[in-house]
Amino acid sequence: MTAGRASAHRRPGDLGEGPGLDLLPAIEGPALRRDAARNLAKILAAARTTFYEEGLDTGVEMIAHRAGVGVGTLYRRFPTKESLIEAVVSELLQEVLAAATGALDNEPPATGFAAFMRAVGQLQADHAGCLARLWNDAKRSPVRTDIEKVGRQLLARAQEAGSVRADLVYEDVIMLHWSMRAVIETTAPVAPAAWLRHLDLLLAAAAPSATPLRHPPLTAAQVRAAGSP
Repeated sequence: MTAGRASAHRRPGDLGEGPGLDLLPAIEGPALRRDAARNLAKILAAARTTFYEEGLDTGVEMIAHRAGVGVGTLYRRFPTKESLIEAVVSELLQEVLAAATGALDNEPPATGFAAFMRAVGQLQADHAGCLARLWNDAKRSPVRTDIEKVGRQLLARAQEAGSVRADLVYEDVIMLHWSMRAVIETTAPVAPAAWLRHLDLLLAAAAPSATPLRHPPLTAAQVRAAGSP
């Protein structure tokens, strides 16, 4: 056993003057950070599961119990329940962005838009309890801007490839996501896979057509207003 490793196993009363005092923080620090990271991951995983099953009104005590940590540990990382909800939603938004980027990078233009819609539908189905906040646009975070940028690219490529109707705009895509949210929230308790048929209907409606849409789309301002509490 090296001198440094031996010093890490001494009791506090055994430490005297010398290099052991200097080595202890360097040895304990990373271990403490790893423990904190594990606790954070467990809390967020438990929150996602609990919000899915019980909704956002669930108390933090249940989340802490599921995570296997004390309520005090949870509150040290998330001083309020609102901050915990925001952290979970932030993770989900990052997954939406990853789905959009993955479709843009790995799917042909003709199928990328449909792949993105399917991936977002699955994310919504997996986190039905958080959907009211997922599309809440009151706080315009940078990741939402990134999602829009990639989403617009996917739509434009699909239109150029002739797989999506030419008069569809990005604000329509947001409404398609809202539509899936409503179906998922309504049917999840009785038919968790019902959204897949609804997605088929949405994609069929988005397919190219010689008949133009008769009504104007929402403006960007209207989408933001509708997505705010």
